[in-house]
Amino acid sequence: MIEVQQAEQTAIFSGALTRATITPVFDKKYRKLVNNERIIIDLAKVSQIDTAGLAWLLLLIELAASKACHISLVNLPEDLLQLAKLSAVDTLLPIETP
Repeated sequence: MIEVQQAEQTAIFSGALTRATITPVFDKKYRKLVNNERIIIDLAKVSQIDTAGLAWLLLLIELAASKACHISLVNLPEDLLQLAKLSAVDTLLPIETP
């Protein structure tokens, strides 16, 4: 299960961001995060992430660029960083240090 709490320009994800939790309803609801000028995605509370979770984040980054939304990822779990490096997409992640 994945939960998202929004506070102003920050969305805090908690739980598992995996193939099982990225449902069409979840996708439709949280794609709207990039409808703002700026969004910070805080991943500190993400307990598990797989390639589907990484792919969804990359999709969100692409959508943000197309909508002129400045997106930043903070507090990335080590699993995500390793997965991104193995997939050779780590340079595409807009990582910001809080």
